[in-house]
Amino acid sequence: MYKAVIFDLDGTLLDTIEDIAISCNFVLKQFGKPPFSLEEYKLFVGQGANQLFKDILPELNEEEQKKAKDIFEEHYAKQYSINTKLYPDINKLLTFLKTRGFKLAILSNKPNVFTKKCAIKYLKDWEFDVVYGIREGIERKPNPQGVFDILDELKVEAGETLFIGDTKVDMQTAKNASMDSVGVLWGFRGEKELREHGAKYIVKTPKELIKLIGEM
Repeated sequence: MYKAVIFDLDGTLLDTIEDIAISCNFVLKQFGKPPFSLEEYKLFVGQGANQLFKDILPELNEEEQKKAKDIFEEHYAKQYSINTKLYPDINKLLTFLKTRGFKLAILSNKPNVFTKKCAIKYLKDWEFDVVYGIREGIERKPNPQGVFDILDELKVEAGETLFIGDTKVDMQTAKNASMDSVGVLWGFRGEKELREHGAKYIVKTPKELIKLIGEM
């Protein structure tokens, strides 16, 4: 019997890709590089900002990539709430889980400050028990340390917890933490990737996920 749910954030609870793309393309412009499309960014995101800028600006050295990341974070601090929104019916999913007594957490590879800002702005109605982005000294997903920290705080076991996300990183994280995973198809990646990386369940919509959990 599941007692808790850990969610990824971007591509799972929130559609953030447009604001991320706008801020990233602002950075690319500063370095004289052409922009990428929204669809291309859906393949870039998911592994944290450091990896993102290694992928979109691979020719830069480490110092230059740090500068690019700093420019991004300054721009994104103003941009992150302009186009970002909950995916359709996420509100119904979260209300269902809260009324059923599930403990709720977020584990994201987004910088911790922006993860918390997004949670406060868009998800405050559901009172998440734990919200973590990338924290100093803690390895990012798919390393399971963030999951273990959440389990300790929620006082639940891995076997009592579902991990819900939209990318291979999320499925790998769940596997590394010995917990069941749900891959969602409304986010940034497709069914093939999710299945290949260990998703126990696949759902197309939040309503389908409500039905799945309700039948467990």
